[in-house]
Amino acid sequence: MRADHAKRIMAAGLCALLLCVIFTSGVSEEYRELTVGMSGSDVQRLKKAMYWLGYFNTQDLDGNYTQTTAERVKRLQRNNGLEETGVADAALQELVFSGNAVKTANAPKPSPTPGPSPTPIPVMDVEALMPPRTADGFLAPEAGVTEFVYADQDAGVWIYVSPNLAIVINRYQETLKKYDTILWYEADIRCTPESPLNAWLTEGKKQQGATYENPQRLARKHQAVLAFADDHFGFRRNKGRTVGVIIRNGEIHGNKTYRAGNSGFPNLDVLAVFEDGRMETFVCDAHTAQEYLDMGVVQTYAFGPILIHDGQLADDMLMEGRYTYREPRCALGMIAPYHYYAVVAKGRTSTTNGVTIPWVARLMLERGVTEALNLDGGGTATLMFMGEVLNRKSVKDLRSVTSITGFGQSDLVPAP
Repeated sequence: MRADHAKRIMAAGLCALLLCVIFTSGVSEEYRELTVGMSGSDVQRLKKAMYWLGYFNTQDLDGNYTQTTAERVKRLQRNNGLEETGVADAALQELVFSGNAVKTANAPKPSPTPGPSPTPIPVMDVEALMPPRTADGFLAPEAGVTEFVYADQDAGVWIYVSPNLAIVINRYQETLKKYDTILWYEADIRCTPESPLNAWLTEGKKQQGATYENPQRLARKHQAVLAFADDHFGFRRNKGRTVGVIIRNGEIHGNKTYRAGNSGFPNLDVLAVFEDGRMETFVCDAHTAQEYLDMGVVQTYAFGPILIHDGQLADDMLMEGRYTYREPRCALGMIAPYHYYAVVAKGRTSTTNGVTIPWVARLMLERGVTEALNLDGGGTATLMFMGEVLNRKSVKDLRSVTSITGFGQSDLVPAP
């Protein structure tokens, strides 16, 4: 069945009508419409992305949207079966950053990213830092405390252990070349039925997850031990776009999705979290929200694509040339029931360009993850521990969200 999905994805990429429909309805970020005479960092980022598609012949690109830029955009639109307006609207930008845009024959090969063999910076003996623990890895009675917290920003290690929750976060880095470093965070999470995965939504007058809030404030408000970005479904709902099949804390927040095999980004594939601690990935239209509830699902995240299913890389991760653009990323998966793994990669800085989606998939597979989904990355990618943001220098850089996900609650987390 998955092979058929892959064939449909390839066919969809050649269908202009389908591209127009999907990318108009599935845009996940708030891109401003760009045209001649405008300037800014978003213009420069678009032009640099178009370089990797072969529409510019140099990476030395400024932030000005010139007539030349418009002509290159027209060529991009023509090659992708779109109307040649020379205007980079939100749908076109989403297409460029999705990894699905048609390249030119002279498109350069992406700079290599390392295989999933990272080294922490610096290497630390995490076990030596741990308090007395049970055989399951949780805080033992002889520890004499109810919570153990360790945070070392310089070393890139963060630890939380309680009688029913154990979290170890490591920061990793690998330098490809000057001014091109990959930097990411891995969180190994072990929990129990008493401390399951949580979903925290903003409060609204009519419904939860409708208003926007700073993610750090939202994490502190709920005293979250570990919190990170999710599928940003509230943004799509607020914009009247296809939301996906969304369940949060046993309640349905979205039920409209795409057909499996669509080439949109996000394609709204699903990560379902069951009452018994299992996680499983599904193509976007595998089940309705009510069917998931009847199956014992308490949370669903709709973004995608699927990274790992049943202990193997998803078909999309094996297709050459797909999802090759480097961006900040966020992904969540399961090693075993109640044993989860999250990865957040930094990007969009002068020295850190982010990683590709297949790179995250391969990394998580090596870590023993058996089910994993790509969540909303880009400006949404945020990782917080005990109320502090780990992957951003300033909280002013944080994108407001309508929900976050994570683990644990502690009185040691600072108030908002």
